[in-house]
Amino acid sequence: MSAPEAEDTGPITVTLALRRQRRVPSAEAMAKLPPARRKYLGAEELKDFGASKEDLEAVEAFVAERGLDIERVYPAAAMVVVSGTPEAVAKAFLPPGGASDLVEASVPPALAGKVRWIFGLDDRELSRSPAFMRSGREPLPKLIAKQPHLKEMLVPRGHLAPDVARFYGYPELSGEGQCVGLLQLGGGAVEKDLQQYFQALDLPYPELVFIGENKRGRGRFNVEVTFDISLVGAVCPRARIAVYNSHDVSVNGILTALCMAIFDEVNKPSVLSMSWSFPEIEGQGPTQLEADILDELLVLAAWKGISVCMSSGDSGALTPITSSDGRSTAVPAANFPASSPYALACGGTTLLAKDGAIHSETVWNSLTRPMLFLNWPKAQNAFPYPMATGGGISRLYERPAYQDAAEVPPVVDCYWFIGDLQRVDTFHGRGTPDVAASADWMTGYEFIFQRRWNTMGGTSAAAPMWAALLTLMNEGLEANHGPGTRVGWLNPHLYRLCLEEGAKVCRPISQGNNGGYQAKPERRWNPCTGLGSPDGKKLAAALGAWPVKPRQARAVAGRRGGRK
Repeated sequence: MSAPEAEDTGPITVTLALRRQRRVPSAEAMAKLPPARRKYLGAEELKDFGASKEDLEAVEAFVAERGLDIERVYPAAAMVVVSGTPEAVAKAFLPPGGASDLVEASVPPALAGKVRWIFGLDDRELSRSPAFMRSGREPLPKLIAKQPHLKEMLVPRGHLAPDVARFYGYPELSGEGQCVGLLQLGGGAVEKDLQQYFQALDLPYPELVFIGENKRGRGRFNVEVTFDISLVGAVCPRARIAVYNSHDVSVNGILTALCMAIFDEVNKPSVLSMSWSFPEIEGQGPTQLEADILDELLVLAAWKGISVCMSSGDSGALTPITSSDGRSTAVPAANFPASSPYALACGGTTLLAKDGAIHSETVWNSLTRPMLFLNWPKAQNAFPYPMATGGGISRLYERPAYQDAAEVPPVVDCYWFIGDLQRVDTFHGRGTPDVAASADWMTGYEFIFQRRWNTMGGTSAAAPMWAALLTLMNEGLEANHGPGTRVGWLNPHLYRLCLEEGAKVCRPISQGNNGGYQAKPERRWNPCTGLGSPDGKKLAAALGAWPVKPRQARAVAGRRGGRK
């Protein structure tokens, strides 16, 4: 963030991360227990790990003195959200002369030792636009209708979310009594499109709660919010859907949305889904300190019994960048925050169905499809752009113990000078993704946007589809084991089931690549699709959520709809 120009007087928001009274404990011991035996922590208990009253008061006094406003305080998160004019924020938190990059933010002497980091003092913006194309339900353009080979290449063969849920064997539940949170960073839901969609599926309009104003933003952001609600609402028609929108497409926006959701004591979501990601690349993704601070929030979510599903990215294994000398290149990078060991990183597949069942499922890789469009006069803006399931090895987080049996390859950096190998560095990082689901936009999910049927995919579809499955399983767990029983942090238990116990709760994906890593039949985990796509009822049964005991079964009034 550079020093603001004089005419720029609109308020901006930054978040102060304070020191904690006590270190947040690891949740690994708890995660070894099955869901029915876990003991989670409540809001008051989590405050013991948050900021002290004295530090909060010091921040409040400093903010008032500088003419800034406090928007929100999250004591357990040790976070204070502050807003003000760009001039006032710069005067309070930037060194004299302004900052030239994100690491030069300055903690004022009055807050030294109390504030660890200040989020929002930079202009890193994340993610490319989601890919959606007109569905085959819509009339075909004349050019395509007259040429069958073009129809095969350019007209999506999508499915409705309830049909994909059936392909994956999701339990016949509705999400009744559950709340799932969707983390958004911009845009707003187009409710007229949602009404048309759920009416077409003969499903009730979901119970929607917006935390953060539901205001329209850039078109591509509105698509994401509308799409996520469509998927979760169609698979979990009786669940409450809480949409947490920070309206800040940045690392600070992720932090704010997470705080809004994790510490919401009104809606109390048990599952969260985020379809946004940053590549772990210096200058684009988070710093190590930022990653550590956000990871603490995800640990707190685990202690509250909240499952967090994150998109693993849509750029494949390699992220395009511009080097310091202006040349275009690509570097291997995992995507944050899916790379956190406390997030369920969701990759993508290409799913082909036949006769109402899965015919084949491979790694989603559309990296070569834009070649169809390269003769367009403005090829640099050609659509669709290169896409594939994100996957790779984190440079921010070490490999967690639950991945010991996954044979995660290390990151290897080779340093050459005029043909001679000078040095080789290795880092045993966290492998992503953990799981996968249908994500190819040519075989993806049909939904309504701009009052028309479209097909969309991406790992931003895989994350809400996994979130919907966990929401159904939470309904089954509560029915079988009592209120408050939930899946929570799934990763350690899932890896143990698949790699140590040999349980067939996921469908391994053994064919395809994401431009950097290859799926192989002999590997139960790979950096393209993780452990694979879900076998819903088998996973639910392994966790004690299925079948639902007859004497405790709930009437499922909202059967999932299907193709009409």
